[in-house]
Amino acid sequence: MKRENAPLSEIESLYRQAADYQQKGDVYNAVKLCKKIIKIAPDWSAPFSLLSLIYKTRNEWHPTLYYSHKAVSNNPFDERAWTNMAIAATALRKWLTARKAWNHVGYDFPEKNQVINMDLGLVAVRINSQSRPEIVWARRVCPARARIQSIPQPASELRFEDLILTDAEPCGFHIQNGIRRPVFEALQLLKPSRKWTFIARLNTDNPADVLTLERICAEAGLGFDNWSKAIRQLTASSNPQLPEYFQDSFANNPSFDHQLVAISAEWQMEVRQVLEAWKIVTLKSYSGLRCVLRW
Repeated sequence: MKRENAPLSEIESLYRQAADYQQKGDVYNAVKLCKKIIKIAPDWSAPFSLLSLIYKTRNEWHPTLYYSHKAVSNNPFDERAWTNMAIAATALRKWLTARKAWNHVGYDFPEKNQVINMDLGLVAVRINSQSRPEIVWARRVCPARARIQSIPQPASELRFEDLILTDAEPCGFHIQNGIRRPVFEALQLLKPSRKWTFIARLNTDNPADVLTLERICAEAGLGFDNWSKAIRQLTASSNPQLPEYFQDSFANNPSFDHQLVAISAEWQMEVRQVLEAWKIVTLKSYSGLRCVLRW
């Protein structure tokens, strides 16, 4: 590391202070110290990499891309900077840059200026983390893009089949039926769907009735979610930086005489049709149908 008139211990001390500011959410002082370090040691990748992380958490994609590029120019083995570069390039639709960056962290994409569209399976995603955190399921179409498959609560202002940008590193774990899966942070809405979110109350305490409505909705091409399922957050004692989210299945805990369900569709008529079909099949009733989030 080249440095100008400053001992290595002083530079490392400044970097630790910058990282501490970043952890505490003091962006101003973290950025200020990083830029001071860069003037002293312009060929050290760490302050550039930290700046790329800071700007990524703020969804400022042009500086994220710039500083991650500077970081890997000084240290081509900085995987965090390559990942930040790939996410920023994805947000900016710079597909060739994104493909090259992903290839440096283990992927093998052809290097061409074309959007990445794949099916990488379902992942758990944390949305609305700053106010009312919620875990939803989304289908990954590339390492940093996913299409929501759950129906999020209206407070998030997200919808079924919205295309979102996600982080590439887990922010916690989701545990359901004894299976532990990583959770990824939602960073930004990329493309909204044209779906509206409706809710209705099913007057039943039978889990099979809820599953029947889910099947009818799937056959009609509508989104379905059982909002009577509760998610609670617990912090893992072994790693307090990565919380664990436990979800209990309604099928194992039928403690209500009604269920609040969400259905996603472009038209209320479609929702009413599936609910009426459900009434015929189950001989049960529903009430309170209304739209809680419009497109």
